[in-house]
Amino acid sequence: MEPVAIYIDFENIAISTEDAYGRCDIDKIIGVANSYGRCVIKRAYGDWTRFTRYRQELLEQAIDLTQLFRYGNYTKKNSADIVMAVDVIEAALTNPTLKTFVLVTGDSDFTAVARKLRGYGRYVVGIGLRDATSDLLVRSCDEFVIYDSLMERDENTSGFQVDEVRRLVLAILQRLTPGFENGRIPLAALTEEMATLRPDMTVTPLGFRDIPHFLASQREIALFTDSNGEVQVAFRSSHASRQEIDQTLQYRTALSTAGYQLVEREIRQDVLQALFGLLSSEPATHTLDEAIRRLKEQYDADNRLRSRDDIQEVARLLKQADVLENQPDSWELDPLSLRPTLAAGEFIQRCEGVYVAALMQRNLAIDDEMVARLLYGRADALAEVQALRELVGTKQSNSQIPLHLGNGHQLPRHLAENLDARVALQDMVNWRLEEKPTLEEAARLNAQGLEIRTADFEQARVYFLKAAKMMYQLLLEKAPGANLMDMEWYLASYCASTAGAHFSRHNYPRAILYYQAFFAIVKETEPVWDRVRKLVPPMLSFYFTIAPNEFSDLLKVAPGRTHPARLCVLLHNHRNEGVRRRWLELVREIVRINPTLLRGIIQRLAFLEDEDQLIGSQETRAFLARLLSGEPVGDDLLLAGASDGSGIEEDEEPSTEIEFA
Repeated sequence: MEPVAIYIDFENIAISTEDAYGRCDIDKIIGVANSYGRCVIKRAYGDWTRFTRYRQELLEQAIDLTQLFRYGNYTKKNSADIVMAVDVIEAALTNPTLKTFVLVTGDSDFTAVARKLRGYGRYVVGIGLRDATSDLLVRSCDEFVIYDSLMERDENTSGFQVDEVRRLVLAILQRLTPGFENGRIPLAALTEEMATLRPDMTVTPLGFRDIPHFLASQREIALFTDSNGEVQVAFRSSHASRQEIDQTLQYRTALSTAGYQLVEREIRQDVLQALFGLLSSEPATHTLDEAIRRLKEQYDADNRLRSRDDIQEVARLLKQADVLENQPDSWELDPLSLRPTLAAGEFIQRCEGVYVAALMQRNLAIDDEMVARLLYGRADALAEVQALRELVGTKQSNSQIPLHLGNGHQLPRHLAENLDARVALQDMVNWRLEEKPTLEEAARLNAQGLEIRTADFEQARVYFLKAAKMMYQLLLEKAPGANLMDMEWYLASYCASTAGAHFSRHNYPRAILYYQAFFAIVKETEPVWDRVRKLVPPMLSFYFTIAPNEFSDLLKVAPGRTHPARLCVLLHNHRNEGVRRRWLELVREIVRINPTLLRGIIQRLAFLEDEDQLIGSQETRAFLARLLSGEPVGDDLLLAGASDGSGIEEDEEPSTEIEFA
């Protein structure tokens, strides 16, 4: 067996585990270390005059106790960092046979030790509590085991990532089970399918040694070993559990398509509490991105394990919850202020109500017990679910009020009243479907469009239009799972590909119509924004490029590789007055349709001015800011430069390949 060394920052781990569970379970910690090989070095560091109750148990495990005497005033935790760090590095340098090191601590001070060990080619395993572990330490280890999971609390380093793996496994089992006798699937077949669908997915950073270790933690899944020693995977046998799995998967899938990855309750409510504290104590100070960054820094400073992904997923709930004094035009640019009379409990409840609203908007039947399991991990949390349902109520947002467009077709208000989106909406409602609309077929058509989006604009636009029409029909029929965001996503992709088709044929008047329809649909305050935000910069760049193209004055930079802010500098200073004036007309339309897009360009220009020292960026930024504010813009501000683009370098992003997702 491979030799293993385990080092325990005992004061760190003991105080934290006692706070959470009343006692530190040494056997479980050593059991983890033993799973990696034969422990030849076992050391624990602490002031044993304080932890006499553990000395016998530690000695029975043959753990060497390193005494750290305390000097000066009493503090809750002393520092074993230096002594333990020196011993770890010494062992790595003097004992080349040691390949695996287990560090039991949550202290971020050991991040450098873990990195140094990995630099020496050693395998590093960390063990710590979720609420007493630095995320920096977790990322520095090859594996990190959450102590809480050893106590059968089913908690791991990142709740939504665990949930994502779980959903993938259950979906594969559902698809493959009918093809195998007794419903038992070879583990090799399951892992092969997982690798095919998600080659980037791994369970190691989530606190699991391997896939079987992860599967064993899932209540819906049973593991078997046949007579040949082959491991097999199956659903647990009861029909009730299968129904529960199916319905839970339906809910989870609906939330995922709505843009929400469900975060485990304790983490979710903790982050919401922290968000409330930050935004209520410092109103009109932080944008959503800044608030996320502040919380992440605070958690790291407190040695509390909260991944940035978890914080972002929870913070995303604020976008649809009725908790802000004024809804911002831009989540990235506008500071947030909570409603002044809002209490912390109501804030958390309104944010969690977004999950229930997302299910209701997809016309799903709400089973309170299932939703309770989903949101709170227990079926008896019915009062909490009912409170959320009452909060959401039967109230429909303005986006769900049907209006008429043209020949009697019904459309949501925010689209039907959008004149710039009208050209795409008319195309959608006038398209005649030959196939029966289903959610699966709409998703398949969208996937086909994404696959060929840059190679064949004409065919891609047909796929996207058919997918949008299907989702529109399903919405009218109130089909379970139908949702407005997917329809807008498909419709925005249709606008992008149609604009591209007209642009490539030099039919710029038609291209402009669909570019502007795209900009009208993809507002940052709408849920569809997260699906299409990567597409916005290249769409703006190609849109602005129409100005010189109409004068057959082709630019020396590729719009697909040049940020629209750089193009604005170039066109604002273009030698051709006609190009400058035409560009100004196009910019004015952006101000009218979606001014937040121009705010993003102005922000980028400030960066180019400060960091890249791009010539002309300051003047262009001032010009656009004046235009955005509504001040009059005369010919004196249309600079007659002589730039041909030779002094403007191409940005690394967005890439030449236009992404639709």
